[in-house]
Amino acid sequence: MNKIGIIGSGNVATHLGQALRKKGYSISFVFSRSYNRAEALANNLGAKPINDLKAVNSQGDNDLILICVPDQAIAQTIEQITRDTPIAYTSGSVQLETVPERDYIGVFYPLQTFSKERAIDIESVPFLIEANSESFAESLHSLAGRLSNTVLSANSEKRYQLHIAAVMVNNFTNHLYSLAANHVEDHKINFDLLQPLIRETVNKLDYMRPEEAQTGPARRGDYKVIKQHLNSLSGRTRAIYELLSESIKEKYNHEL
Repeated sequence: MNKIGIIGSGNVATHLGQALRKKGYSISFVFSRSYNRAEALANNLGAKPINDLKAVNSQGDNDLILICVPDQAIAQTIEQITRDTPIAYTSGSVQLETVPERDYIGVFYPLQTFSKERAIDIESVPFLIEANSESFAESLHSLAGRLSNTVLSANSEKRYQLHIAAVMVNNFTNHLYSLAANHVEDHKINFDLLQPLIRETVNKLDYMRPEEAQTGPARRGDYKVIKQHLNSLSGRTRAIYELLSESIKEKYNHEL
């Protein structure tokens, strides 16, 4: 695979496009419904910007088209690409069996959170691969192997379950950071004071399983402190604190 087209201009498209170009791949085009967004990324990748999906099929012979769009748009996007064009999409949740049939269709899923403003060490990002044929899966494995040190085969069910876990460890924890930031800022306290704690919480997982690393009042069964904290909270934040405390207490009750 040397000539690759990209459909999408968001975070995933940006990082994958940049990583592929650095490895010497030719990015033939970038599609976005917004021409300005397509042009911005295409200029960065030395590619042609297009904003008409029908024009994808007239961009010459591409070895692969990477679809980096929201889950709900994947099937509709695939339907508009000719059957014999090799296609891979980057979703963790969309099952391969549910998308329109194509001669070569697969999944090229980077298990990471991406933001345009922040550089990512792509070599450390696990890539999960699935395809409708062994030969195409091997091609996607080879491509991912040029980018990452960790490339695994994962069927739709395993990828889906892993995506659920990814939402928990990334999106949910980040929301808790946001709630914590709101709480301390309401009390005129700098959120930066919590940064070392956040880093150590994550770093411990290099050496311990999550259940072994658990600390805090709910882990200890310190109901007095939990009650005091709940009395200092309100609304949705209070409800989340209480729910998570109950979950932790239930998990460790036999050790209290």
